[in-house]
Amino acid sequence: MRNTLHVVPDLDGEIYLKQETRPLADVNNDGVVNIQDLVLVANAFGEAEPDLNGDEVVNIQDLVIVANAFGQ
Repeated sequence: MRNTLHVVPDLDGEIYLKQETRPLADVNNDGVVNIQDLVLVANAFGEAEPDLNGDEVVNIQDLVIVANAFGQ
């Protein structure tokens, strides 16, 4: 899972923090892991990003991460 923290001001000048959690495999940040994420990772094969497992290269292990999270 990937956590994102947003700073959200309201009309009264108050500031709120909003935390958003998404699956790591949601590469395009559309809220669901689907074929679009799989294609993005496949097209980046051999590149440095989007490296999902932190080994500094997009490879079959990253594709497996997306496949295992498909539909989340």
